[in-house]
Amino acid sequence: MNIYLDIETIPTQNPNHQAFVVENLKAPTNYKKPESIAEWIEENKQAAIDKTALDGTFGEIVVIGVAIDDQEPVKFYCQDWQCPDREAVILQQFFDYLKEQGLSRQTLPQFIGHNITKFDDRFIFQRAVINGVKPSYTTTRNNTYDTMTEWAGYGNTVSLAKLCQVLGIEAKGDIDGSKVWECIQAGKINEVADYCMKDVERVRQVYKRMNFVE
Repeated sequence: MNIYLDIETIPTQNPNHQAFVVENLKAPTNYKKPESIAEWIEENKQAAIDKTALDGTFGEIVVIGVAIDDQEPVKFYCQDWQCPDREAVILQQFFDYLKEQGLSRQTLPQFIGHNITKFDDRFIFQRAVINGVKPSYTTTRNNTYDTMTEWAGYGNTVSLAKLCQVLGIEAKGDIDGSKVWECIQAGKINEVADYCMKDVERVRQVYKRMNFVE
């Protein structure tokens, strides 16, 4: 069983976590005067909070896209992305779906994604722990296939868009990863969910090309 996976994430929405990030923000060492340090922190605090979207310790999942073997991709998200239990609901629905598809902690399918090892898989695990939602499966290095690592080599990177470009896979759209938070704030959660599903399909096509699967 091949499971193609992608997630979309946003910065922490928890005011206490946001305050923690700002309180621990340090100005560069060449800033000496208290007023200069305070000004730098004020100018950079929002960017620091926004960066938590890339860290499963604080960042939050808003969409999970998944496709099993050659099935149509499905998406898990909440129309009301500001709902307090939104993330727990998404995770539980995702885990329940995989369980319904015959996946359990005793089976060992192959999880496939772009940067899945360092990002998607770890992020899902971290948010599951924080939300107290037990995963219905186990992942290891032996059952994950990371299209980024397989193409670029360990420690190197390549964007999914670049791979799609060179492999002739359609990758254009109005949204990319850098615009996810902006789009959600603008009320375009449905568009973000569709974008996530399309990335799942792109990953599947990239995987098949890299493994010469007809």
